[in-house]
Amino acid sequence: MQLMDVVTAYLYGDLDTEIYMKVPKGLKMPDENNSRPRNTLSIRLRRSLYGLKQSGQMWYNRLSEYLIRLGNVNNELCPCVFIKKTSSGFTIVAVYVDDMNLIGTPEEIKETAKHLKSEFEMNDLGRTNYCLSLELEH
Repeated sequence: MQLMDVVTAYLYGDLDTEIYMKVPKGLKMPDENNSRPRNTLSIRLRRSLYGLKQSGQMWYNRLSEYLIRLGNVNNELCPCVFIKKTSSGFTIVAVYVDDMNLIGTPEEIKETAKHLKSEFEMNDLGRTNYCLSLELEH
């Protein structure tokens, strides 16, 4: 069992609706907008941000699409579990917000971790010792 953490997971999500916000302080505006008062301007978000109600769902959608493209099957009873069977073994990816437990045969775990690291910035936290307040022994 291997634990991985996605760095800034919510920022990977693509928005499925148009969301506008006030221009944040410190953001440099193009010259043509400098003559207008800053509080009359807004910007459209292209990516999900922390604090948006949609952020968690957008991150999940992005991750699940990627895992399914890799050949994983999403478990119908538990949507946070993805299973992949190959001729050389299997992997189970159990997702909890931005943490993932990889379970399976050693080679398949390495392969899955490699694919995940190529798509997302991730920290490999080694063997899973605690999961959802449960202590695990290997």
